[in-house]
Amino acid sequence: MCGNVFPGDTPGTVFSVLDGPVREWARRLRAVGHPDPVGFGLYLSAGAAGPVVRSEERRGRLSRCLARAGVEVWTANAFPFGGFHGERVKERAFLPDWRSRQRLGFTCRVAELLGHLLLPGQRGSLSSCPLGYGPDARRSLRSVEHLKRMQDGLRRLEERTGARVVLALEPEPDGAFERVDDLAAWLDRYVLDDVAPEDRRVGVCWDLCHSAVVGERPEDAVAALRRTGVPLGKVQISAALRVEGGLDAVRIERLRGLAADPWLHQVRGRLRDGRPLACSDLQRLLDSPAVCEQVDSLRIHCHVPVHLDDFGDGLLATPWREALPIALELGCTDFELETYTLPLLPAGLGGGDLIGTLVDEMGACRRALDAATADRRPAAG
Repeated sequence: MCGNVFPGDTPGTVFSVLDGPVREWARRLRAVGHPDPVGFGLYLSAGAAGPVVRSEERRGRLSRCLARAGVEVWTANAFPFGGFHGERVKERAFLPDWRSRQRLGFTCRVAELLGHLLLPGQRGSLSSCPLGYGPDARRSLRSVEHLKRMQDGLRRLEERTGARVVLALEPEPDGAFERVDDLAAWLDRYVLDDVAPEDRRVGVCWDLCHSAVVGERPEDAVAALRRTGVPLGKVQISAALRVEGGLDAVRIERLRGLAADPWLHQVRGRLRDGRPLACSDLQRLLDSPAVCEQVDSLRIHCHVPVHLDDFGDGLLATPWREALPIALELGCTDFELETYTLPLLPAGLGGGDLIGTLVDEMGACRRALDAATADRRPAAG
């Protein structure tokens, strides 16, 4: 489970979250038979990561909080720089982007913390933004320079700690990269061009919600990674919201309740005449009644609970389970549930009982991963 469902803007907030809701979540997971270890995806903003990494006392306290909570960390989320649970996030979640030394420094500090928590020989992953919002960051030599420095820094981190950490950039609708295949090709050409496949420490975070919104098929995403040799750092198990059959007054009203939250809800879809539809944010679409009347289908960047498929009134979840066996075949070992929207999701979309929903989601993830793993085992003969 990704910790960005909770705030993490100060060291005190991080410690309180671990001693409170995370500890309760892990307890309830074990109560329903979830096996150990209980994996937890660490989230610290820049305001928390810096003070913790610079203080031996705070690093020790972080380790003790994780132990008391009964969770283990082998992945972290360094996409949000800070303020991810503020009043208005939207495209600010991408800032500072990879053109900035601030982004590089923040990511290095989170990697250092992850290296501190992992044992020698262990592997970890660290997700980050897809360079930036819009195309500019992919055109910048500074982005390339900073990612090459990150590649070198992660190799040195492994030499010092024995822990292998992969930086996993996360394609997102309207980001500098929207699709796994485009990001993998760019990394292979510009960042990893002189790095042997076994030495590569910069790769891809495959968010299944984002991939569904832009219409990328799982087999195409994995084929691109195989073709380029770019590592799949981790898979974020997530589902997007979809609408089939147009927008009536009931659906529009329900979507307005969603659009009021702080986050960016990019939209992709199709109009009744067959033309594609793309909108930078759900609120902009809802503010255009003439366009709403022409909508046939939508895929909305909103992370909805993965254990639910139907939210009523024609609001559905995008499928995610079929991606897991494909990712396992590629050798992926890091799978992280990410439904950061839960604290503010309307009740009709699965909001309400935060810890209970997270427990139910983890059960669905565990069953799906167990099934995908069983499908890969040779039949007894």
